[in-house]
Amino acid sequence: MLLRYLFCSLGLFPALQSAAQSVDVGHSFDLAQILDAELGADGSQTLDALRSTHESADLVAGGNELAAHANELAVEPLSFFKPADSAAVLASDPFEPVNRLVFRFNEQLDRRLIRPVARVYLQTLPGPLRDGFSNMLLNLDDLVSFLNQLLQAKPSKAAVSLARFIFNSSFGIVGFFDIASEAGLYHESEDLGQTFAVWGVPSGPYVVLPLFGPSTFRDASARVLFQPFAPIRQIKPSETRYGLIAAGLLSARAELLEVSQSSGLLVIDRYLFARDAFLQRRRNQIYDGEPPE
Repeated sequence: MLLRYLFCSLGLFPALQSAAQSVDVGHSFDLAQILDAELGADGSQTLDALRSTHESADLVAGGNELAAHANELAVEPLSFFKPADSAAVLASDPFEPVNRLVFRFNEQLDRRLIRPVARVYLQTLPGPLRDGFSNMLLNLDDLVSFLNQLLQAKPSKAAVSLARFIFNSSFGIVGFFDIASEAGLYHESEDLGQTFAVWGVPSGPYVVLPLFGPSTFRDASARVLFQPFAPIRQIKPSETRYGLIAAGLLSARAELLEVSQSSGLLVIDRYLFARDAFLQRRRNQIYDGEPPE
């Protein structure tokens, strides 16, 4: 409420909220993609059943909301240029035998180490503290997203990301509290790999990285190039930096524990499922939830 009052008194809240509403479309779609990839076919059916129970009530409100978004986008485009045609082409998989070996290694690592540690983390650390650690990493990602949104010529989204970083860093106590989301300014992640895709850099072959998981040559190269400049690497001392990274990763993994256990998913080839889910989700991220047909 304090943040909303400050925005209104400065005359900034209407403009920022208008930009944030367009950003939230991609944010919500991205979350749905993550859940669909984790739950698989059975989970998707469950989600569809839940959605259908509220379909009638949401139809009118959804139509009004889409109309409002259409009016906003007609006034100000999300970007001055669209991703290159090459971004719509899904990556090939010429290194599948090696990728499968790395995929199995990552699965064993998750099953034997990361998942058990995430369970202990979930049981021992209070929820508000876990959320705070995750919010701090999200706050740093807002700064990264702001820079990449500028490079992709998305002024509305860049303004939202910058506003989120400024107010969460100050009023949110170094990002521990995500007060910007309470004001209607939602997070949307943009990285250098997405920027390269918008600029027309082809994805290259699909690869599975040890520890990091699914990627492409373009995204992996962007990760390597960006690492020296990542905000998280500027945090001192190193113990604090690595502790924050570990806490954020464990929080993210812990959030998926109940979902993965309750999905009841039977997948014949987990590698192909993970690859296709990643490539489709990445394609939707690049096109802000509106990929070409």
